[in-house]
Amino acid sequence: MLFRLLPLWLWLIALFVAPQLWVKAILNWSVDLFIYPFWLFVIGIRGQLGTLFKLSLQDKFFLLMILWMILSWVTNSPPTTVTVILVNYVKWFVLFRLVVASVDSAAALRHVGIAVILVAGFVAIEAIEHMRSPLGIGWAGQSFSWVDPSAQELGIDARTRWVGIFDGPGVFCVMFTIALPFVLQYLASAYPLWKRLLSLVVLSPLFLYAIYSTGSRGGFLATLAVCGSWVVSRYKISFNKLLLMGIGGAVFMVLGPAYLTSTTDSSRSAQNRVNMWIEGLEMVQFNPIFGIGKGNFGPYTGRLIAHNSGIEVMGEMGMVGLFLWVGIIYLGLCNIATRFLETDDKRERELLIALGIAILGYLVSSLFVTLEYETWYFLLALSAAVTRWTNKPHIPGRKDLIVIGAISVGYFSLIKAFAIMY
Repeated sequence: MLFRLLPLWLWLIALFVAPQLWVKAILNWSVDLFIYPFWLFVIGIRGQLGTLFKLSLQDKFFLLMILWMILSWVTNSPPTTVTVILVNYVKWFVLFRLVVASVDSAAALRHVGIAVILVAGFVAIEAIEHMRSPLGIGWAGQSFSWVDPSAQELGIDARTRWVGIFDGPGVFCVMFTIALPFVLQYLASAYPLWKRLLSLVVLSPLFLYAIYSTGSRGGFLATLAVCGSWVVSRYKISFNKLLLMGIGGAVFMVLGPAYLTSTTDSSRSAQNRVNMWIEGLEMVQFNPIFGIGKGNFGPYTGRLIAHNSGIEVMGEMGMVGLFLWVGIIYLGLCNIATRFLETDDKRERELLIALGIAILGYLVSSLFVTLEYETWYFLLALSAAVTRWTNKPHIPGRKDLIVIGAISVGYFSLIKAFAIMY
């Protein structure tokens, strides 16, 4: 098990810990040139190379999204970063297929969850050390991020960040909200007492404090979504109780700290986000089919990117691009739900819930930060891998396409309604 997933371990370390960006001995190494060939080698000696070419509808949606990205450039002026963007998405598709080929059982998925906890946990320790540093310097030599005055009212006088794609507090927080659901699963009675105690006393506080250290409002709300979803999955929640929880959430949005709930703040961070959402809507209305071209959001606004993954996707690639992006997510969640209903293994059910909640938490975070990174497609690849040990995988049909379309149109309509009220 360890050998077959060793490339995945190396990939997680290279992405999360990123020693090639701060450890002198391997500084600026092109780790992808080592990890991906080794990954292919491991899959090859296991006789699984053929799996790489067995494409599901979820894979085809991914490929179609890349194709639509290219068409968005053909119908618009391509950005100067067109090569970088295309290479990244092709690489993420390769990653998607490599993960599916490697994670071929519930035991393998459980091993991946442990890897995420350990690797992210190592960086969580760094975040805590960074907060305690008298000079405010982290292990990689990085300083604190900016702090909003309204955050200081909550006692947040420093915000940690990391390196690479995690050099901003909002993105850095995502690393921990991804790992948190895999930690929470061990609180279930299906696991022995020592694992439950380890999760409750050590791991949960570690990740929750690391999340707090980032001072990310989107991360805080994602954490509430993760913990709330875990509670809902753990207990039989009636409709009335769900309604009360919804009312409680509304009360929080009205009475909660302004830093978390207000659309106005002294640094204009929240206002700028909303303004970018409005500009994203304008892009869709300008060209509802192809958008303004992938990578053109920043040049179009002349200021910022969308700070919302869904809005950035539909602004740059139109409603068709949003449809394909939503489809990848929807089909992945269907895979998880299908296997969840099929299996009687309590631990596997907890694991599937954790994966589903990790995807949900990422989606919540993506409402506040553009999170089109390999972390997203790694999670979705795990959802695709679930079909490998599902006896009767979900077979998408016309109804699924209608649901995906309805979600896409509904998402646009909600953002439009919010913009009008704003």
